[in-house]
This record gives sequence, structure tokens and C-alpha cells, in this order.
Amino acid sequence: MKVPSIYGSSAALLLCSLAFLAACGGSSEEDGRMLVDGIGQKETLNKVGSYDIEITGARNEVQISAGNTVRNLLVTGLHNTIRVNKTATVLNIDLTGTGNTVYIPLGLQAKITKSGSNNDVIEVE
Repeated sequence: MKVPSIYGSSAALLLCSLAFLAACGGSSEEDGRMLVDGIGQKETLNKVGSYDIEITGARNEVQISAGNTVRNLLVTGLHNTIRVNKTATVLNIDLTGTGNTVYIPLGLQAKITKSGSNNDVIEVE
């Protein structure tokens, strides 16, 4: 008599769930705040007027377009990369989590708060 294996179906369900989570996410706007969440999202944010950005999840790549004014940039999660265009302005940067990196234009004056580990703000020309 063959006994059905629950491990095979459990493993398949787990893989399907992980694939679904990886495909979820993206960007949206809520109360004047741009939200980017998920795993491995690639987003370019471009909005008229000043606004806030919140980035959560893992391995997301976000570009802040030229001429944008960001009041607060909150980055949480793991290994997110944010690039601020040379003519964009960011007033406050708050990094939590692990391995998040924000590349800002040389000379950009922003208040920077970091917690967690291996979070960096790097100036580039």
C-alpha cells in the first residue's frame, strides 16, 4: 500500500507561495506618499510637488527623477538601492534594516538617520 506524501505537496505549495510573493509589490500612492514594496522591484519615481517616499521589502531598486522634491525618504528592509538624480532634492533620509544604500548627488544637504546594520548614504558626482 502506497502512503501519499504530504512533503511533496507542502514543498510545491511553499514554492508557489514564494513565487507569488516575489511577483507582488510595486509602487502606489497613499496620502501624498509614494510607497514601493515587494521583492526585486525596479521603480522610477517622478512626481510634481514635494512628497514622501517609503520603501520596504528586499532588493528593490528605486530611482528618484530629476527635479523631484522628497521631504522624507524612509527605507526599511534588506538590500534596497535608491539613486537620487543630480537635480532632485531630499530633505530627510531615514535608513533602517540591513544593507540599504542611498546614492545622493555630491553636496546634497539632507538630515540622515541610520539604524540597523550596513546602511549607507554615498555621495556621487
